[in-house]
Amino acid sequence: MRVDAAGQGTAVPDYHMHTRFSDGEGEMAAYVERAIALGLPEMGFSDHLVPPGYDQEGYGIGLARLEEYVSAVLDVRRRYPEMPVLLGVEVDDVPGTEAEMADALTQYPFDYVLGAVHFIDGVAFDEEERRGSEGGGEVNDVYRAYYKLLRRAVVSGRYTVIAHFDLPKKFGYRPSEAMTPYEDDALRAIAEAGTAIEVNTSGLYSHPVREMYPSRDILERAQRFGVPLTFGSDAHRPADVGSHAGSAVTLARRAGYSAYLRLSDRREVALP
Repeated sequence: MRVDAAGQGTAVPDYHMHTRFSDGEGEMAAYVERAIALGLPEMGFSDHLVPPGYDQEGYGIGLARLEEYVSAVLDVRRRYPEMPVLLGVEVDDVPGTEAEMADALTQYPFDYVLGAVHFIDGVAFDEEERRGSEGGGEVNDVYRAYYKLLRRAVVSGRYTVIAHFDLPKKFGYRPSEAMTPYEDDALRAIAEAGTAIEVNTSGLYSHPVREMYPSRDILERAQRFGVPLTFGSDAHRPADVGSHAGSAVTLARRAGYSAYLRLSDRREVALP
């Protein structure tokens, strides 16, 4: 078993990473070479795909550059046959843009699609400039609105995996009332849709919350609902590929999981 940068064994794929095409740094080849060095069994790119009006400079691909992005991933796949490179994308789910985004997704051979909610009423609540106001709304309201939007996104059936399930905690803000009913509504929808949830390590090494997404409590409930599991570092630079994968596997085991979903063939694989 290889050892990752955090000093822990890792033998699980990394399906969540961002390059220069969205808000990441570096060329795709550097990400692949990092994955090869770590001995990852497979990997996938998932740059942000945002609907018209949300493709601000430096954040998302935008529909106009989607073909360029797809071509770049397929090219790096050909150049590194020793590493299974999957074509993925992280879609920002925004009400009212469903038809246009669904049409774009059907035009290319995506291996998987991550679904995410970053915007509430047009505001990116997880941006650094919103840190002092939690997106401009009261914390409980942000959490409730977020989980309702997340459930709505899941029901669409467009997504293979739901990314960073409890993202509103990013800056350490916690609700003063239990969000369990809203979380469970979203988890039930995920289970019914046959969608997976990821253990996303970025909160542990890159965000103020210093905790992975989702929390152990949420992950335990996801396991009880029968929700499949994947892993993602949410890397925004090559050095972060596979980051803290060992901790992610440990969290998954403690939550009751014994296997993860391999996205290349949709098969369950035993946790290392």
